[in-house]
Amino acid sequence: MLNALVHNSDNTLVLPLPTDFMDFQMKLFSIGIHQRPQEIKLTDNEEDQIRVKLFSNSDIGNHLIRIFAESDTLADANITANMVMTANDHIKTELEQNIIHDQYSSPKELLRDIKKMIDTAGKYEEAFYCPLTLQIPDEDGELYEIDNSLLVDYEYDIREAIQKEQRRDLNDMAHYYWGNDGVKAKLTSAVWYVEQRNGELFGSIHVRFKEPLTEKESVALKEWISGQNSDGLGEGFEQRPVETEDGDLYISY
Repeated sequence: MLNALVHNSDNTLVLPLPTDFMDFQMKLFSIGIHQRPQEIKLTDNEEDQIRVKLFSNSDIGNHLIRIFAESDTLADANITANMVMTANDHIKTELEQNIIHDQYSSPKELLRDIKKMIDTAGKYEEAFYCPLTLQIPDEDGELYEIDNSLLVDYEYDIREAIQKEQRRDLNDMAHYYWGNDGVKAKLTSAVWYVEQRNGELFGSIHVRFKEPLTEKESVALKEWISGQNSDGLGEGFEQRPVETEDGDLYISY
């Protein structure tokens, strides 16, 4: 969709966007850039050591480039390209037409509109809940499980952390859905949260649909959510500490 021509002194790199974060960072390292993508501005001034110029071979890509300013970053370009390329089929046509007709003036405006269109498309909403497991490190750094009743005291920190985990996906995991075709056709949004219920903190997954799910589709969706908890989003989340004023927490959905 987009390409970034990146110069670092005499070294040059062409980065296709969107690109996986780890691959992104490794390619930047290959030309001597150790800054994170969110620290690299989209500037192409001769006096800059690191210069970035976006280009595209597609009509929609060339229109998309127009929304970026020099204050935006490589990370902004990568996230935006990813959200447009992976946009839900329910909103993709409208989104692409908006881009072609230059309806957006910034990446933030475009991403807000994607979120709005997703919410509008999903007329039906349902929430699923799951217990959370809490582990903390001992003096040797080994993790051990403790009573999860303590999680309530850190609800804000945990909520911020799970939102951050989903941020590059615009806090929406629906485009990762695989499985039942009926669910895929109806699912417009899937977002992981935490919520208190009866004084205990639970993981919550809020989903939106164009139409109600059948019983078979509901079973398929629950299986996918369980898979995300154990091997997808949840697996990545549990490996990164939730930082609190009392120390690091490791949370599993």
